[in-house]
Amino acid sequence: MKKILILGGSHRDIPLIKASQELGYFVITLGDRDYYLGHEYSDKNYKINFNDLNKVREIIKKENIDYLIPGSGEASYLNTVKLAHELNIGNFDTLETAQLVHNKWKFKKFCLKHKISTPKGYIYTSEDTLQDLDFPVIVKPTNLSGGRGVSVVKSPKELETALKSAKEVSDEVFVEEFIEGELIAYSVFLQYQKIIYGFTGKDATYLNPYLVTTAYPISLDEKVLKKLKKDIENLSESLNLVDGMFHLQVIIKQKVPYIIDVTRRIPGDLYPDLIEYCDKIQYSKAVIKAYIGVPIEDEFIPKATKDFIIRHCVMPSANGIYKELTIDKKINTHIIHKLNLIPENTQIKDFLHTQLEIIFIKINKENLLMLNNLNTLVRPSIII
Repeated sequence: MKKILILGGSHRDIPLIKASQELGYFVITLGDRDYYLGHEYSDKNYKINFNDLNKVREIIKKENIDYLIPGSGEASYLNTVKLAHELNIGNFDTLETAQLVHNKWKFKKFCLKHKISTPKGYIYTSEDTLQDLDFPVIVKPTNLSGGRGVSVVKSPKELETALKSAKEVSDEVFVEEFIEGELIAYSVFLQYQKIIYGFTGKDATYLNPYLVTTAYPISLDEKVLKKLKKDIENLSESLNLVDGMFHLQVIIKQKVPYIIDVTRRIPGDLYPDLIEYCDKIQYSKAVIKAYIGVPIEDEFIPKATKDFIIRHCVMPSANGIYKELTIDKKINTHIIHKLNLIPENTQIKDFLHTQLEIIFIKINKENLLMLNNLNTLVRPSIII
């Protein structure tokens, strides 16, 4: 049996672990965090930091690894690309391209240069580089996800504070034009730089405006979708992207799509499962096949009619002791899958970045009342 090594082992990597096993591979995961749930699904795991490339190389040699797969994280993806090119295995973009795509500032510069629709931006090197800004603006680290270090600022005084906070979590920070509009995700699959499959989803937030908690399928205006597809295929051709998945976050304002973030690793928090539940395709298997260089076959042929599914990440409303999760009976019968992330009686120290459980809910598309009240229908009890 051939072996796949996944540089990761968190709950976010479970879709890739299961897909690899279904394709007939022996799966080994890496990750030194005790709370990594993905290790429970893999065939074998090593609790080491996958940023220690020398140790990873030792495991590759010891286990006679056939293929490398990135987990759901930027560092994991970039490490995988570096090692895959060293060993001449798999199907990945060049390391230079991977580093550009996964550096928010470098990617923005590329888009602006090639007239790809994206908010304007300015790199921060000193106060002198950020003169005459039109507020509000967004301050962003170049290399972090999950909303860490991101803030919207409305004045020069707020800008100073925001820059200081961002510099505490990243060596490189930039300022971006603030565009207020509808936040969506667009997950596509590329073949010869053309989109052969796409999934559009609404991205909704809760208390942390920069961390997506709820996602569900939506349809885009034809004009918007056409423009978005054109931009993606243009940048894919310009960067000579290899076949495989490409996930984007987009803000739509006045029927203009602005690309604000991209990645070539799977979106987190079981988003691949949302795609598969909704469209009845085999997204994760296609991702694995693309990474290892195996031809895509019938993975994007729907196995049944589409469903309206919501993926909801349950988050606490404050720090304290997490006691229990109460799910209203109106929603209980609609849950088709759930994954518990944190046990009860756990001390919550960072509620704005903590997820307690991920649930998938199948409802009627027109049931907006349930959709708009998820955070009251699913209620974690926190003792402060």
